[in-house]
Amino acid sequence: MVRKLSTQPYKGSRDFYPEDMRARNYIFDIWRSVCKSYGYEEYDGPFLESFELYQAKSGEELVNEQLYSFVDRGNRRVAVRPEMTPTLARMVAAKYKALSFPVRWFSIPSLWRYEKPQRGRQREFFQLNVDILGVDEVLADFEIVSVAVSIMKRAGAKEGMFELRVNNRKLMDDFYKILNFSEEQKKEFNKALDKKSKISEDEFKKILTGRVGLNDGRLVEVNNLLNNPEQLLAKMLSEQSPGAKEVKSLLKLAEEQKIESFVKFDPTIIRGLAYYTGIVFEQFDLNPQNTRAMFGGGRYNDLVSIFIEDSIPATGFGMGDVTFWDFLISWNLAPNFDSDLDYFMTKLPQTNENATKEYYKITNLITEAIRNKNQTVMSWLDDNSKLDKQLKFADKRGAKKVIILGESEIAEGNITVKDMISKKQETLSLENFIKSL
Repeated sequence: MVRKLSTQPYKGSRDFYPEDMRARNYIFDIWRSVCKSYGYEEYDGPFLESFELYQAKSGEELVNEQLYSFVDRGNRRVAVRPEMTPTLARMVAAKYKALSFPVRWFSIPSLWRYEKPQRGRQREFFQLNVDILGVDEVLADFEIVSVAVSIMKRAGAKEGMFELRVNNRKLMDDFYKILNFSEEQKKEFNKALDKKSKISEDEFKKILTGRVGLNDGRLVEVNNLLNNPEQLLAKMLSEQSPGAKEVKSLLKLAEEQKIESFVKFDPTIIRGLAYYTGIVFEQFDLNPQNTRAMFGGGRYNDLVSIFIEDSIPATGFGMGDVTFWDFLISWNLAPNFDSDLDYFMTKLPQTNENATKEYYKITNLITEAIRNKNQTVMSWLDDNSKLDKQLKFADKRGAKKVIILGESEIAEGNITVKDMISKKQETLSLENFIKSL
């Protein structure tokens, strides 16, 4: 016997059946409508990029452990895109002299990362990317934060369901200067902070005393500041840290725009990607059953400079569809999707050729009239199916109404319309039905 192939998709990827597509399209519709309401334009880029594009700035973990890469037939090393920001930077650099800044763009690409599939994480995922390029002001960072909050609110999220936690790379660099950290200590401390929400307190302390090299006294001091964000921010403001001033400005803007309940300063947010240069943030689901970072972003002023001499300031975020949908499910915000089928056209057997011709003539007239009114109609295709079978199919498919066209209706110039919700039906003239559309 020939061995049959598996019906399972590749590990970490997903099949999207029609019911899954309804959920996916619901998410994409929210993302697109909010981004467009802020004046952002949609773009896209290639599925494959040069390996060097990610090697230059994406960070060791992503490049060494998560990147799908191979050598193509032209002996070029290429990679399946694991994120969109490097592609965006390349595209902007390619046409930056012709673009009108600030650039406000968004995209919803399919991305791939080789990692262990688990709740909220797949190897293949869709991600909303929202970016502003050409503005080196906190107002741009705040707008990016505002877009993220608006998306959550558009999906029905309320205060207490999520929290957007903000930090600043420059603030932390100034903090490290006070601690007299070497470059290697800074690097290890940032790695520890990036893992903090995923490991225990004991593991975190072991990294700080081991790889970072803090003694017990300094460990207590650092932990006290990390666990008291307001105290750390005040300390860094007193030290005239530019990063601390940016955080303070962003929090003030959030207060003025009445979204301060969603936006908090958190010095443990650092973001692992190497290209971040200023404000960084991550959004957290506050559901006790699903406490985790949903997505993040930040400022990356130096990324475009790997392509051109000029520097173009930039800020943005990426929001994945898997964690977004998990959030909706965990808070009972996921909608029940109604069928998009307005009418189902039955097909009853005709006794002679003339009756069949008349049936098709009327059927074509009805279906064309329905579609011309931007409504949907599906026709039954089997010549020998009983009406009961067709009605059961229409009900399972979620048709709102069923059109019945038998020989008696044809002879009298009528049609019968059955409401599949109320189960009531009425017979009316073809002309009146078309007018009712």
